[in-house]
Amino acid sequence: MTDMLLDLLRVTHMAAFAVGIGAATFLETQLIRRFKYRVDQDGLRFLLNGHDMIRYAVYGLWGTGLALLILKVGILGNPFTAKLAVKLLVVALLTANMVVIERFVLTEMFFYEGKRLRDIPSLVRLQLGAIAGVSAGCWIMALLLGGVNRFLEMGVFSILGTLIPILIATTAVGAIAAYAYGRKPSWPRPVSVPAE
Repeated sequence: MTDMLLDLLRVTHMAAFAVGIGAATFLETQLIRRFKYRVDQDGLRFLLNGHDMIRYAVYGLWGTGLALLILKVGILGNPFTAKLAVKLLVVALLTANMVVIERFVLTEMFFYEGKRLRDIPSLVRLQLGAIAGVSAGCWIMALLLGGVNRFLEMGVFSILGTLIPILIATTAVGAIAAYAYGRKPSWPRPVSVPAE
């Protein structure tokens, strides 16, 4: 009975993760594709629906993850590992980022309704890109934590030493890309030479 419950929780946990990473990836790629278009009601509705899917996926990760933790550590007596501690930390960071998206990103998007994303002020685009980068980094870290068994042999600081550079890189790429996209090209335009 315990094995069947463990399997059910694992499958549900993986399904919540798949929905979350899938919705986040789809939403961010669609936002990139829409960068040159105006923010309209359809785009805002799309953004809200996508964010709702991510929110429910994060709730699912917490529910199934904590149930697995209680069952494995509390009932079956398995040791609490460094990998589990980092998983909790990553999901907590993912949850905090989700709240920032709800409180800041969505508010900004409604504020700039009618404008193109690339017309949003550079500093705001930089912040939005960094938040998107943190989101991407968290999902990548969660994927690695779920799939790399080598982390079972490592301590907390070794695991974080492997994962934090990923988070820094995705945050930097998101911020730089969002900031740079709205700028005018810096290369010189060809000058037409009048015919003699």
